[in-house]
Amino acid sequence: MFVDSIIQIKTYFRNLTLNALGVERSIFERLEDNDVDSVVNMMEQHDFDVDNAISEYNPQTHKVMSREDKWVKGEKPYRTEKLARTRQRYINEVELFFLLGNPIMWKKTEGDDEAFELYKKYLKDIYFNTKLRQCKRLAGAETESGFVFNFSQKNGKMHVDVYVAARSKGHKMRELFDQYGNMLAFAVGYSLKRESKTIECWDILTSVFNYHCERGGFGWKVYKYPNPTGKINGIYFRQPKAWDGAEPRMEREEMLDSKIGDTNNYFADPIAAATADVIQSIPKRNKPGKLIQLTGKNSRFEYINPPQNSEIRKAEKEDLAQSILFDTFTPDMSPELMKAMSTLTSVGIKRALVLGYIKRANRMEIYEELVGRLSHVIIAVMKELYPEMRSKLDKLEVEFDFAEPFEDDKKDKWKVIAELYNQGVLSLETAVQMLALTDAPAEEIEKIRKDAEDKVALAAKVKGNENTTS
Repeated sequence: MFVDSIIQIKTYFRNLTLNALGVERSIFERLEDNDVDSVVNMMEQHDFDVDNAISEYNPQTHKVMSREDKWVKGEKPYRTEKLARTRQRYINEVELFFLLGNPIMWKKTEGDDEAFELYKKYLKDIYFNTKLRQCKRLAGAETESGFVFNFSQKNGKMHVDVYVAARSKGHKMRELFDQYGNMLAFAVGYSLKRESKTIECWDILTSVFNYHCERGGFGWKVYKYPNPTGKINGIYFRQPKAWDGAEPRMEREEMLDSKIGDTNNYFADPIAAATADVIQSIPKRNKPGKLIQLTGKNSRFEYINPPQNSEIRKAEKEDLAQSILFDTFTPDMSPELMKAMSTLTSVGIKRALVLGYIKRANRMEIYEELVGRLSHVIIAVMKELYPEMRSKLDKLEVEFDFAEPFEDDKKDKWKVIAELYNQGVLSLETAVQMLALTDAPAEEIEKIRKDAEDKVALAAKVKGNENTTS
């Protein structure tokens, strides 16, 4: 906690200095002087937290794997069991499922339908849902990740590559915020191999310029490019690791399982207790004898049974398993439990898995803002890729909702919406949007109204014919 406080204080004064009037050298001036190291150093970094989270996420680097083997004089060393678990992965995947198990639902609030269709097509082209899930999974496992757009030229046309940045993918990330939480710069570090050399690189993104920096034999080379979007072309994802707070209990569970494994190994082969006279009378391996002779009342031969799991040990294992899930707001989604809930309604499932929904709401506080920013960057990128649609994209405004992890009972939902519409509680526009049966709600509403008008006209015509006949 003390180290975190010191880092926060240093970050605050770095940002305050950067934004103060009369600052001697801004980011741009430093990069003009190829002073890449000072720019990177003035930005925030969370390498310690990231490395620690990655080591906990990988079962091969858990503390239980460093258990020492037991050495017995005159015998081969006994290999102790090292039974690591992957609870961190399970907790992270459940967290991901509750937030992004189903694709984000988009809707247009302002603008042209053609622009909105192009927006949805572009999301599909860049595999938006897949990359967003990757960002969320990596942030939950490593505490940070990035969704980055890289501009380049191909065949004389603007080209944009979209990629996910993370430490486990070979990236380092640095970010700089002002005192109000607005991002001023985002940097992604990585290494490139050229022939037999490995080159250290940094891409530093700002709203005005994008910089590509390479460390050469005589310092840094900085390539500067105007930023066409006017926005930082990258979204930085940061959250607490998914299993935050449960580390001691996870370590205890692994140690307990490993020690039980040692005990089971020790008693895997039969162990007997016998007096000396009985041991001398035991048949040799190459003899067919099956009897053991007891020569006196003090003679003894008996097998030693392995110690049974005590009630205390059993209770501790159960408590560890339950408390790890409870402390991380992770519901038990074992096959047995899922089978038992197969008859529940969507409301019943939500109540049974309330822990997951509590954590989902907590993570939405982080990701709602990030996805909103991401949608703005995407529209800005599209204006450069589709200049003929710029005027329509300028007017496009979109909203989104995180989809429910479990599908609702659609028939019941449709019935309720229809009843509310017939009672006059819902408008036609709202009913069509809530039904979500079409990708073009405006066109569907127009068709419904036209059909209603045609029916009224037909009914009036029939009534007129009846009056004429009479």
